[in-house]
Amino acid sequence: MRGFTLIEVLVTALILTTGLLGTLGLATGVIRGNFFSKNLTSATAIAQTQLEAVQNRGYVNATTANFPAAAVTVSMGNVNFARTTIITNDSPSTNTKTISVTVSWAESNNAARSVSLQTILAQ
Repeated sequence: MRGFTLIEVLVTALILTTGLLGTLGLATGVIRGNFFSKNLTSATAIAQTQLEAVQNRGYVNATTANFPAAAVTVSMGNVNFARTTIITNDSPSTNTKTISVTVSWAESNNAARSVSLQTILAQ
């Protein structure tokens, strides 16, 4: 009866282990990418919601009194996002306002990330 030698089994185990470790590294990278994408999507949704809130109030009510520039913490999906709203009068021209919303957060590796959206309101 013929079988496998010990050397053949060890070489096969080594090749299989190398392949599985490569796959594990790839899976880890995909999981990190998914977390980043989820946070990026959440931050964009938070910024878009704030822009729509300012637009719904109209040109006259788009003021720093109604939308303070101080950072506001918004929690979504177990992540804390800091949202700031900047309203610039007469920018880029007279009787217009530039609305800038920036949402920032820290990744699990303490890397700072942010998303900024802008729109222009006219009188």
